[in-house]
Amino acid sequence: MLGHLTHTRHTSVAYRLRVHLLRGLGAIGLFVVLLATASVACAESTPTAAPASLRLDGVLFSPELAMTPDQRGVGLMNRRRAPKDGMLFVFPRDTTGGFWMQNTLVPLTIAFFNADGKRVRKLSMTPCRADPCRVYYPGRRYRFALELRATDTRKAAKLGPLRQLRRLARTAT
Repeated sequence: MLGHLTHTRHTSVAYRLRVHLLRGLGAIGLFVVLLATASVACAESTPTAAPASLRLDGVLFSPELAMTPDQRGVGLMNRRRAPKDGMLFVFPRDTTGGFWMQNTLVPLTIAFFNADGKRVRKLSMTPCRADPCRVYYPGRRYRFALELRATDTRKAAKLGPLRQLRRLARTAT
């Protein structure tokens, strides 16, 4: 009888050790999966660099690109300084949606462009730190929106070339 109790006790301890080990490995596996998912989500929301051949009013420029819903949703929020060439929001189809300045720390100018790269509206936007924040609507259909520093003196009347704009619109989601 004593031998049976000893064997059961050892089996029970070994079983518990295996269960704890498997739980620990499961937790580590879950952590790795969550970390990988967060990395992909972060990469998807990080703006990308513009192709070298984009032009604003005929002059080469390189804005950051917001090509996905996540990137467009974050925009220039929580930045102490806007990029030199701004941020270009690219939509896969024409839209009429507005922009807001919640958690945007710097004043901006926004120029809305149609699918052909012609400016359809230009507005000045001011930072908003508390709800409700004003929404800036262009009042016209547009495919691209370019946020620039409020101090930027460029006319921002024409975006191009058309070939690049079409390629960007095709790759936007």
